[in-house]
Amino acid sequence: MGLLSPLSKSQSGVPVFDNTKRVARLADRFLYYSKVAWSALGRIPPRVMICSHFPWLLPDGPRPASITVEFTNYCNLQCPYCTSPLGLRPRGFMSESTFEKLYFQIEEFAVPRVRIVGNGESTLHPRFAQMVKALGKSAPYLQMVTNGQKLNEEKIEAILTAPVRLLEISVDSNQKEEYEASRIGGNFERLIANLALLRHMKQKMRAPVLVNIRAMIRPSQIPHQREILSFWRRHADTAMPQYVLDYAKGNLTDVFPHNQLAGLVPRCTYPSRVLVVHWNGKIPICEVSQRQTGVSDGLVVGNLHENTLREIWHASVFRQYREGHKTRNASLTPICKGCVGA
Repeated sequence: MGLLSPLSKSQSGVPVFDNTKRVARLADRFLYYSKVAWSALGRIPPRVMICSHFPWLLPDGPRPASITVEFTNYCNLQCPYCTSPLGLRPRGFMSESTFEKLYFQIEEFAVPRVRIVGNGESTLHPRFAQMVKALGKSAPYLQMVTNGQKLNEEKIEAILTAPVRLLEISVDSNQKEEYEASRIGGNFERLIANLALLRHMKQKMRAPVLVNIRAMIRPSQIPHQREILSFWRRHADTAMPQYVLDYAKGNLTDVFPHNQLAGLVPRCTYPSRVLVVHWNGKIPICEVSQRQTGVSDGLVVGNLHENTLREIWHASVFRQYREGHKTRNASLTPICKGCVGA
């Protein structure tokens, strides 16, 4: 837990996670980020890669570095540390009309990277295969996060054909009992079988996808982190830690406190690098503004059915928050107090 670790010891001895220590995060996940950079070579401009981590070093870009797309906020699992099971927003699936607006605007706006994720499990969408293949044509670099439980031959074929360049599978532990206790509704053996099928189809199709395992790590697992990551690397191209944070501020056990509990305003990259598109077309200032505002949709800046991506990106609210984080002017970022940042 030194200078190149995002973890530090608190007075009580419990490790504290600092999400704003970006150099430490890069060092902590060096193998992962180096492989991602290699897979993005020639597809994502270097300026965009820098903006993804250190946007205050550059002038505001004409477009976001990436678009995050939520196919649905329904999920097949009920992880206790996730907000999805709480149903804080109305649930639904992205409609065909919303997706068409999104698809054409991503292409027109020339966004270099699209990330399929959200507050649910994307593979549950009835039109998942068609949608992922379409997005593969709209941007140079497509990535996706899944819990891996619903992967099958048809969905894997769509992912590899698109092609998704970076496929990330979120997991817990390397032990069946611990995994299923955290991934409530999940099945450990099914996940391992799905990863084996993915590996087989990737080799058969010679697909360019980089498969990464995001291993959720709790404080009690720190002594076993190396063993956990070593296990998951046998099932993917790389594996990295993702630390389970105390977003509930004391309501969960065996989670990392974070350095913003004192009410500080972190230097955040969200407003400078990404647009988050919810399943219904609403676009908030960031994906955690719901938690910060207490409003179900968060601080909504625009809607695909009323505004273009270009208009939303250059909206006064986005410009205000970008300026606030770059200049460290907390009065311009009122909802960011006490946030973990990104």
